[in-house]
Amino acid sequence: MLLPSLVSSYPYDDRWEGYEVKRDETYRVLWIWHGFNIRVICLPHEDGAWGYDFAWCYARDPKQVEAAIEAWDMATQDEPDGWHKRPTPDVRQAPRRDELPEHNRLRCRHGSYVHAGCRTLNCPDTDGRMARPLFPEGEPAR
Repeated sequence: MLLPSLVSSYPYDDRWEGYEVKRDETYRVLWIWHGFNIRVICLPHEDGAWGYDFAWCYARDPKQVEAAIEAWDMATQDEPDGWHKRPTPDVRQAPRRDELPEHNRLRCRHGSYVHAGCRTLNCPDTDGRMARPLFPEGEPAR
């Protein structure tokens, strides 16, 4: 196993075995190795918290995940960009989300904006609408 300092330059949290990339008044944001992906978690600051309130799954690319978290404005954006699964039931609501309505539109469980369709076939949140067609026009079905 790689030493924590060789994976990321962010502070390592021994309890959660992850890297703290960001914090605000309410949450600490860490990324952790989680099976076949990386999970980004929002941990409440309160002492004795047993779990995280919100989470998102990403492909196993620490630099890409860190870039997504760094670019995320937690005050105006509900969720970071680039995730492919939201494993928590609740959707985070940014305190000043009205300032950025384009970013805070409804998303499906796979991270796509519902109005645009999902990249996952038969996504129940988008009534099966695809973000891009399986077989672009003029291309034969395989």
